[in-house]
Amino acid sequence: MESATETPAVSPAGSATETLEEPSTGSAEGTLRLSLLGPVDAHRGGTPVKLGGPKPRTVLAALLLARGRVVSDTRLTALLWGDHPPATCPAQLHTYASRVRHLLGPGVAVERRRPGYLIRLPEQGVRIDLLEFQERAARGAEALTAGDPVTAAGELRRALAVWRGVALGGVCDPLADAERDRLEEERLVTLERRIDADLELGRHTALIPELIALIAADPLREGLRGQLMTALYRAGRQADALAAYRAARATLAAELGLEPSAELRRLQQALLTGHPSLLPRTARRTAGGTGGSARAAAQAGASVRAGTKAPPTPKLIPPTPRPTPHPSPPSGPPWPGTDTLRPAELPPPPADFTGRDQEVIRLGTALTGGRPRRPGQAVHVVTGMPGIGKTAVALQAAHRVKRSYPDGQIHLDLRGSGPDPLDPADALGELLRLVGVPAHRVPAALDDRARAWRTRTADSRLLLVLDDAGDERRVRPLLPVTDGCAVLITSRSGLYALEGVSRTVLAPLPPRDARTLFGRLAGPSRTDSEPAAAAAVVDACAGLPLALRIAGAKIAARPHWPLSRYADRLTDPGRTLAELAVADLSLRDRLAEAYGRLGPAARRALRFQSALGPHPVDPGTAAGPLGLAAEEADELLADLAAAHWAEVVRRPGGHAYRLHPLVRLFAHGMLAAEEGTVPSVLPVRASWERTRTDDTA
Repeated sequence: MESATETPAVSPAGSATETLEEPSTGSAEGTLRLSLLGPVDAHRGGTPVKLGGPKPRTVLAALLLARGRVVSDTRLTALLWGDHPPATCPAQLHTYASRVRHLLGPGVAVERRRPGYLIRLPEQGVRIDLLEFQERAARGAEALTAGDPVTAAGELRRALAVWRGVALGGVCDPLADAERDRLEEERLVTLERRIDADLELGRHTALIPELIALIAADPLREGLRGQLMTALYRAGRQADALAAYRAARATLAAELGLEPSAELRRLQQALLTGHPSLLPRTARRTAGGTGGSARAAAQAGASVRAGTKAPPTPKLIPPTPRPTPHPSPPSGPPWPGTDTLRPAELPPPPADFTGRDQEVIRLGTALTGGRPRRPGQAVHVVTGMPGIGKTAVALQAAHRVKRSYPDGQIHLDLRGSGPDPLDPADALGELLRLVGVPAHRVPAALDDRARAWRTRTADSRLLLVLDDAGDERRVRPLLPVTDGCAVLITSRSGLYALEGVSRTVLAPLPPRDARTLFGRLAGPSRTDSEPAAAAAVVDACAGLPLALRIAGAKIAARPHWPLSRYADRLTDPGRTLAELAVADLSLRDRLAEAYGRLGPAARRALRFQSALGPHPVDPGTAAGPLGLAAEEADELLADLAAAHWAEVVRRPGGHAYRLHPLVRLFAHGMLAAEEGTVPSVLPVRASWERTRTDDTA
């Protein structure tokens, strides 16, 4: 989710915006505190705000969780009444939205922005516990990765202290079912990181009872099991640490029929052998200069704290609290005939990167989360429509976690969306070169190169960023098999046939972030001097980062133009796409490139849907113009949605498909170019251009 603290925006011309404002007699005193991490409530200056029953609390929570985005009537109806809404639900929705606005007082706007509602909060004087938790948790995670456990432990402990119980207490069940598990997972990840920081600070003895209680409550969470093994081992209780592993194995087998993860098995082996990788960071540096004496001292200290006499021959090596979530295995031998090479190939992320905080945090958590990796966590796909900013997000996340991958970071452009995609054999040859394999030792055949790549990356902690992947066939040979490696992939398709993958689907930027990005690119003096024109430009770009980047660059390159002149040109539907081109950036070209990769039936469906208007189209409506049965039309539109040309809009009892405003403009142009005229089976929507901004919020 994204921050809920949005500033009021200038309403774009033509948008349907109704603010549910009520007269106020003065400014409210004290800070407004809105709470989601426990019972949903509000306090003004320490005084409780009487929100009422579950339904107004649900409306407030849903609007805050959306953070400045519109929550549709359909979504709110489902969250309030499930599958059985009353006939009067539109009027009741309006009543609840008005009540929330009235209760929260001046400065808070609950706006009617079709097709739903959104909440806008002032920049100052409002605190939201979820945002406070996430900001502190992110700072703590960064400090832990940077090797500062003192700061990390403090920030993570303060983040967890924000929680007051089970999240979203007092709301309707559909909202709790949809959001509570996600919030609880964020809490548990932060808790595990706090335990990692405490382990780094030598607090292992005090952690043991806490970990035992946590495992009793969540016995399938392998990260907690690994931390208990580490704490027991460090306290001089090797036998108990190994017994904790056996208990974990028995529980996983009984409950899920699974063996422990590779990380947990590797930790068991490290405990058995006393591997040097288990030394704490400071002890590892000391051991490098004094050998066995450092280990003896560490063992003696552990024995004293455990209340036993140190044995004459130390057998235990205090495990390291991991700077990354798990102890790293020793690096394997270099490829024969090579020098050890740690590539650092990541390009910098855009200097003006804006928004996407939660997407980057989630990716960082998945890549360095405080628990052993489970299947599906080592490979992550960032996907979305053309121009949505996939590469920028992947690079931002990669730089955030790069210290967790000491064996190197590699970026490889697979050119999947262009006319000349990189062949997998050539990609493997480049990867082998980057990890130090001389050209004359790179095998010729694809399969041999894939085996060499897997061998070279075995027992490594390597981060691989595969940019612009076209399809699964070109990706599979490039994936390392070791648990220590992670792969970030950007692709216009979701690569849904790729095994064991998690996905981050990027949506258009919310209005506040879109305005911020455009202001950075165009210059704040230009946007501040003509706020209405700036709002019109941002609205026309419909949250698409590429469009905003082009618009900002054109404004910056034309300092003598009034901003209103460009706004007038951009908001003319006949000129919009032509205006979204500058230097080597062209939105029309980017869309045309992706359009050319669709099959004939999909291109035809996209063209025809553009003529059906800006609103969501259900499969039955699309079936007639396409000359297909409703089920066949649904399959075709679902394929367009999977390729991120359309958005699925869920409705009670069904679903529909909606095109992004700029995609609709492009497809309507292709309709005219490829069909000549609007086919007779399609309705002529003379007003569709005028309603182009209805769903851009």
